[in-house]
Amino acid sequence: MSDINDIVHVVIEFQDSAPKAVSFDTPLVMAKAPFSGQSRLYGISPAGLAAMVTDGFPLWSRAYQMMSAMSAQNGGAGQAYIFGRSTNFTQSLEMVPDITVTSVGYVINFDISYKGVSSSISYTVVTNTVDAILDGIEALIDASAAGIAGITTTPDNATATKLALIPDAAGQFVQVDGFGRELKLFEAGADGSIAAQLATAKTLLGASVYGLLLDSYAEAEIDLAATFAEANKMVFLGQSADNGILVVGTTTDVASDLKTSGYTRSAVCFSRYMSSQFAASLLGLELGQTPGTSNWAMTTLPGVKPDTFTAAAHDSARGKRALTYTTDLGISHTWDGFAASGRYFDVTHGADALVADIETRAYLVLINAKKVGFNATGSAQLEAPVRAALTAAEGSASAPGLIEPGWTVTMPDLATVSPVDKANRRFRTVLFSATLTGAVNSLDVSGTLKL
Repeated sequence: MSDINDIVHVVIEFQDSAPKAVSFDTPLVMAKAPFSGQSRLYGISPAGLAAMVTDGFPLWSRAYQMMSAMSAQNGGAGQAYIFGRSTNFTQSLEMVPDITVTSVGYVINFDISYKGVSSSISYTVVTNTVDAILDGIEALIDASAAGIAGITTTPDNATATKLALIPDAAGQFVQVDGFGRELKLFEAGADGSIAAQLATAKTLLGASVYGLLLDSYAEAEIDLAATFAEANKMVFLGQSADNGILVVGTTTDVASDLKTSGYTRSAVCFSRYMSSQFAASLLGLELGQTPGTSNWAMTTLPGVKPDTFTAAAHDSARGKRALTYTTDLGISHTWDGFAASGRYFDVTHGADALVADIETRAYLVLINAKKVGFNATGSAQLEAPVRAALTAAEGSASAPGLIEPGWTVTMPDLATVSPVDKANRRFRTVLFSATLTGAVNSLDVSGTLKL
């Protein structure tokens, strides 16, 4: 039947006056996926994990492992984007025994896993040479269920200096867990075009993502991902079992790379438990906190296995500003909480959120007002969003935020505004001054006991 629409047809388009906010609580996971060159959003929850399985992610995939680890953190991030890598990383995990630690009769123990199959390896040193130990370990891996699942071990000869563990397909990973200082690992795989893929992912997702995680443990890819995070105002945690991080004086390891570059948004998490997902657990937990309110040090991460270090090895890692996870007085916890430059992640997270909050609030004033006058009334209108953002960043006495009370905001003197700025309708410069709250990571106590 004909009606009024045949005579007068009206279409109304609704526009949201609120700008799209930056998602400071959402990580981006770069990993092999059933889809390629695109991203999908998943809840960091049992339902999200179930959706990943439905989409074809194996339980042993690095993407699923990282999402599962984040899901185990109470109060962590609620969702993450997974970008399916179009070019996957090809692992080459090098293992070298340290014969200054081993001796005849010494037992080398570790777990090795591949494609969901895990095997425990236990080798007793018969001849304390690198080649002999590698031959023995290689034979055990080849005969293990994990080895049979598809691990290639090379080389097997009379002059071996290292054992390379290589998966049978790109984007899959051999993981070694629970080894001690008698074994040195290094991920020698080459870059799998990670920089170009990060650029594609960021173009697609823009401000929807803030944190960054990577499926590979490789120095080459961690370095490139850190460079990308710095340039794109993200925060990145890589994970590595690179023994060089623990060696005082070594400067070619991945932690030294990031420190030398002075990166303020990136760090590498060292762990001898490759499947434990230290980096994903920490990032997932902290992105779920109000920016600037949570210290990334002295934090317990459910599901993450703690390392045991010699004092020298731990001092080396911390000196290179790698993040570590150990146990004291029966409680496991993170150390330091800083990026490679020494700047603490809670400061960067909080400052980024404060900048975005000021921008968003001020933009709303400009976009929603019919006109903001270049006068005292307009100045007050523009001062209000800055003050509101600083008030939010202050937090409270019971829940301190990024900055201390007592901050100030100074508006420009309208009588001295440049005629050029006024002609160009550019209002500058609004100034604020605030003191960072900071956090306590250690304390000293001195006392006297008297009889």
